[in-house]
This record gives sequence, C-alpha cells and structure tokens, in this order.
Amino acid sequence: MKKLILMVASLMIASPINAESFNEIVNSRSYTLKCMIYRKCKDGVKPINDISDIASSYPDSNFNIVADEFNRMLTSLERIGVEVFLGDKRYFPSLFRGVYSTRKNNIYLNEAYMSSPVSLILTMRHEGWHVAQDCKAGIKNKKMNVIISEKYIPKSYHDIVEEIYESTPNDIPYEKEAYWATTVLGMTEAALESCIENEDKYVDEKIQQYKIKYLWTLRKSY
Repeated sequence: MKKLILMVASLMIASPINAESFNEIVNSRSYTLKCMIYRKCKDGVKPINDISDIASSYPDSNFNIVADEFNRMLTSLERIGVEVFLGDKRYFPSLFRGVYSTRKNNIYLNEAYMSSPVSLILTMRHEGWHVAQDCKAGIKNKKMNVIISEKYIPKSYHDIVEEIYESTPNDIPYEKEAYWATTVLGMTEAALESCIENEDKYVDEKIQQYKIKYLWTLRKSY
C-alpha cells in the first residue's frame, strides 16, 4: 500500500492548498506562475472545456479511459465557477503537476505532465478536492476547510503526506485527504456535488461505500 501511495505522490507533487502557501509560491518562488494565474501571461495557456481540448495537445495519447470522469468533473467545476487551464511548463515551479488558486478560483494543469491519462486524472482529482475544500469554507474567501475526519484516512496516507509536507505542517490536514481522495474513484466527484448542492450527503455516502469496501477486503484477506 505504501508503495502505491509513493507512486501516486510522485505523480501528484505538492500543490498549494491555502492562502498562505499559495501566496508564498506566487509571490516569492515563481513570478511566471503568478503571471499566468492573474491572466497577464496567456501565451501557451489554453482553457479546457472538455477532454478533446486535452487530447488535441497530445495526439499520441489515448484519453478514452478517463474521458467520462474528466468531463463530469469539468461540468461540476463549471457549475461552481471554476475554470481549468492547460499551461506551458515555464509557468510552473519545478515538478508541479497542477495548481488550484484560491484567489482566482481556477485550476492550472502543467502541460509537461498531462500526456499520461493517469497523471491527468490524478491531478484533476487532487486539485478538484482542493476546490471542494475551498467551497466548504466559502468559495470566495480564499480559505479552505477539511471535508472529512482523519479517522477515515488510512494510516499509510498520514505517513506519506507528513513526510512530504514536513516543512509546511499547516498544509498536512488538507493534503492528507486530497491524496487519499485522489486514489478513490468518484470521491472528488462526490465532494464537488456536495459543494454544488450544499449537502454533505454526497461525500458522506461515498465515504460509507469506501468503508464497506475496505472492511470487506480486510475480511477476505483473513
């Protein structure tokens, strides 16, 4: 399990999750990221309206396996008021796959890493979860709230995220659930639906399904 999460972590590399860490990145480490996010730099940055906009950038890749989920998330994000952009790698800090801006309420995907359907969908789930966290706190106030109790997150995710975010401990509670949600099919979609409907039941139902499946897997292993 830990090897799986390490693999996911290598695909997901840190994205800012609150106003403080986000501002540190855009103001201190990467002028070009700030320039893209504020829409002053548009060269090599294109809006994504459906999976065909991704596919056209990578003619040698096949995105059919993730197309439906990707398009559903885009539809939910549009209803929330969040746009998604594919940006040239020069706008991103080194190794960043994606960024969600709590200030502008948009997601930015690093073109250098989105040719893989797996990397694309994991990044969208991760950044989409941060959108849901933002929504939980009030989408326009640049803050975030955790969505689920840490007790539902397997210990292996706690260990990995605490190691990755050792230097920014305030980010850890948000990233634990974001990394976990990245690996659970439909979890980010449920969180976005809860945001749209202002009803926790969608994400609560998905968590309950996960718990039942997890317990059944444990039972089979004995």
